[in-house]
Amino acid sequence: MDPAALNFDQEMFRLAAAVGLLVLSAFCAHLLLLPDRHRHVRFPLALFFVAQSVELLALPASYLLPGGEPGFMNLAFELMEIPMTMSQPFLLWLYVLRLTSDPTGMFAVPRSVWHSLPIGFACVLYLYILLLPAPLQASLQPGAKDLVIWQSIAMFGLYSATILFYVLVPIYSVMILQRLSRYKTRLKDLFASTENRELGWARWLAISVVAFWAFNVIAIVVSEFNLSFLGASLFDSLLAAIIVRYTLTWSIALWGMRQRPGIVPPNKKISVGSVTELPLRKYGRSGLSDARLDRIATKIEALMRDEQLYLQPDLSLWDLSDRIGVTTHYTSQALNEKIGQRFFDYINHWRIQDAKNRLRSSDATILAIAYDVGFNSRSSFYTAFKRELGLTPSQYRSKKT
Repeated sequence: MDPAALNFDQEMFRLAAAVGLLVLSAFCAHLLLLPDRHRHVRFPLALFFVAQSVELLALPASYLLPGGEPGFMNLAFELMEIPMTMSQPFLLWLYVLRLTSDPTGMFAVPRSVWHSLPIGFACVLYLYILLLPAPLQASLQPGAKDLVIWQSIAMFGLYSATILFYVLVPIYSVMILQRLSRYKTRLKDLFASTENRELGWARWLAISVVAFWAFNVIAIVVSEFNLSFLGASLFDSLLAAIIVRYTLTWSIALWGMRQRPGIVPPNKKISVGSVTELPLRKYGRSGLSDARLDRIATKIEALMRDEQLYLQPDLSLWDLSDRIGVTTHYTSQALNEKIGQRFFDYINHWRIQDAKNRLRSSDATILAIAYDVGFNSRSSFYTAFKRELGLTPSQYRSKKT
């Protein structure tokens, strides 16, 4: 539906939408910057909303600033969109990077200098155009003819910045998905239950960002080449563009502001080795003999068999290591090299074996059994059970009955 059909002036409609999104973004930035133990994690997301707020100032500023013709300040606000939009994909990725950071040293620190190059280019372009004489600035319009060299450089820079932004969005989305995949794998080294730590919303957010990117690319192509096909009017609709932008911003705000880092070591004092000696190449400099590893593996098995440690729903590698009296590094090495399983798979194997016995010998509901053996949800229990036995709990109980 076109806004004109609702008796809206299109320009006023754009202004109202921009102001609303600006207020929403500024409010989110304010909330994210409030004092909190995880504020450093949320800081990139706060900067994302700050950048979006500044980007949206151009239209309100054009109505508030004096003068009928576009002046220097109007141009300054309008061009601010270039560096602000260029920084947003990086800031979203940096937020996910901090959310999934591993204090045990699993992930290397990224080389941020490469990520700063597009933003630096956008800032230089912004300053370059602002420093041009006013007559040259006024002629910087798409399709303009007889441009002098300084104007041609500016126009080339503007087109390059636009292309670069639309290249960066899918690249950073893929980087977010790859990061989440590695993070999910890492969780299985440290926790017996991972469903509340996996940041599945971020995966859907990355996909949504790609969908938003695709919508804008199609809209640009439709507008530039005046294409006509079924549904083309949707991509040229101001209302559709506003709804998509609001939906994406609201989704980022709603989910992003509620998140906490997933890998947080316990607050109790732990040895230096347990924090710093869990690199990606895990055990190259361990120095543990096979006999020592065998003893650790035996202790692990005894804790599961005799004390049923796996029944603790939120059991972590730190908890297990604390019971054994060794570092998490040694516990992880014993699990992987002697027992042959990740911590997550090993604990859930014990839980499934216990659940099998209960399914055969009791009339308790499947959900009750799932919670009794340490699972935090029905879905995680069904997933682990089917992966272990190739049957659902219901099928297993029916078969044994």
